[in-house]
Amino acid sequence: MGTLASIFAMMKSSIFLSSVLFAWIRHANAQSALREPTNFTLTGHITPDQLFSFVYVPFHVSAEVTSIYVLQNYSFKGAGNSLDLGVFDPHGVAAINSETGYSGSRGWSGGFRNNFTISASDATPGYNAGPLFPGTWNVVLGPYATNRSGIDWTLDISLAYSPSSSPLWTPSLAPIYKEPLPSTTPWKWLRGDFHMHTIYSDGRYLPSGHIAHAISYDLDFIFFSEHNTDSGNNNIGRWIPANGSDLLIGRAIEVTTRHGHWQAIGLERSQQVEWRYTNSSDDTGFVDAATQVRGSGGLVSINHPFQNCSRCDWTLDWDHNDAIEVWNGRFDPLDEVAVKFWQGELAQGKKLTALGGSDAHSPPDINGLPTTVVRATGEKSQASIVEGVKRGRVYLVEGPGMDIAFGVVYGDGGRKIKAEIGDIVPKAALSAGDAYASFSATGFEGAHACFVSEKGYFHNVSIVNAQRIQQNVAGMDFVMVEVRNASDVLLGLTNPIYFE
Repeated sequence: MGTLASIFAMMKSSIFLSSVLFAWIRHANAQSALREPTNFTLTGHITPDQLFSFVYVPFHVSAEVTSIYVLQNYSFKGAGNSLDLGVFDPHGVAAINSETGYSGSRGWSGGFRNNFTISASDATPGYNAGPLFPGTWNVVLGPYATNRSGIDWTLDISLAYSPSSSPLWTPSLAPIYKEPLPSTTPWKWLRGDFHMHTIYSDGRYLPSGHIAHAISYDLDFIFFSEHNTDSGNNNIGRWIPANGSDLLIGRAIEVTTRHGHWQAIGLERSQQVEWRYTNSSDDTGFVDAATQVRGSGGLVSINHPFQNCSRCDWTLDWDHNDAIEVWNGRFDPLDEVAVKFWQGELAQGKKLTALGGSDAHSPPDINGLPTTVVRATGEKSQASIVEGVKRGRVYLVEGPGMDIAFGVVYGDGGRKIKAEIGDIVPKAALSAGDAYASFSATGFEGAHACFVSEKGYFHNVSIVNAQRIQQNVAGMDFVMVEVRNASDVLLGLTNPIYFE
């Protein structure tokens, strides 16, 4: 038996050595078969009538390709012409599948970059690393502006056949991922910012810069929201500090269409959102995309709907959003238009949550200005924050050091109940006439609290730090409060408490 065991051991050893030898031979053959990159140039012309459409330029990728490099050039760049850039893999260019939330999109940089590289292990920010599937890939070109002669474009493409000797892009920091700590309270007001950009789209900030500033401002959460790409969401882990901070970093995408921008908030890892649709009455693209985001547990918010920039103002559907960004960065007259529009929607019986977002791209703009404060139930998580927004449990302040306490106190069977922001109070509970709104705030000394209902402004009173202000609310459909300074500039804003 001992002899047989020895023979079997020798056979196993020989098989192992043979497998190692054959693997080495295959590796050696592969190394000897290395070849120079395949370089080629594609050209074309985009006519003025193709403005705001998407042009797909196909090219073939074989199974041996290990990296793809694309360089875009076009005529009259910065002098009347503007051409966005992205790419789709062999999964195709069709609209995102409504069930899986995935398409062939491998990245988008809009007009911010004119080149990208993708390999299995790394990619230019805004693009997703991963398998280079053999088949037909498509560069997508998006004419955003054109002069009367149109756009002559050129794509220089290089397909390489060996792994790069160094990473295509290396972050300055690569900390270990650390799960945020759960909240131990049943519910808590959490301070954060839903809208900011980094190098993963058109921002100048490294994610670590936004994270460091959010921690210094005592924010509880931030959401990165790159334009039309999930690349930043997929790389969050490498940027989260391992220093014990419990800052929650959520996933969002600013869906940048030719008819306005909207925020898809609370996404899954690698979830993509479709952006290629029009505002024609028979195009259901936005409704389909919004339905897909909601179906995965996220929410839909219209971004800066009256922004004074090309294709930023909202001209799509107003009936399939959960929220609206009424305060974008430093409060300005266009934000005032958004606030008044939102209040008009409330007066018509719609329940839309008002949000704020810094939209910070680069210094001196910083996140947390304004700050969105959300009442989240249970543990501190992306899901609990999204749920708080959907329920309207939100107020906005200009920045740190500002806090609002607002509720409605009413009687029910001889006991007093306090409804919080976003809650719905039965109108029957107000019939006794002793129901009142209660407001107090810190950090707004010298400002005014302006009470608002569906009928407009009905009470204006100076704020004394932490002093409670009470106001009767009989006969109203909702009540909310604005905080404004002596120049009537908004410093704070609550979402309503509703009466039904």
